[in-house]
Amino acid sequence: MVSFLISAIKIIFLLGFLIFIHESGHFLVAKACKIKVKEFAIGFGPTVWRRQGKETKYALRLIPLGGFVNMLGEEERSDEEGSFSTASVPKRIAVVIAGRSC
Repeated sequence: MVSFLISAIKIIFLLGFLIFIHESGHFLVAKACKIKVKEFAIGFGPTVWRRQGKETKYALRLIPLGGFVNMLGEEERSDEEGSFSTASVPKRIAVVIAGRSC
């Protein structure tokens, strides 16, 4: 029973690390392309830890089975400077592909 729990914890940490690497790809390329990132989160569900940066909220959430990078203008069109929807097509493609290459 104890070895099962240790194995489960190892898998959760490894999965969390892989998700962090993947989402960091999106995040870093978005920042390099001057796209405003509203939130960078690892996990889903209720927030366990949060820190507000200059323009980005960083969060760890309860369920470590995913993560996301929420950019300005990603879900709803925004004409504001630095939004995903006003970025050039090559920049948007770079942001989307960045997570795949990591």
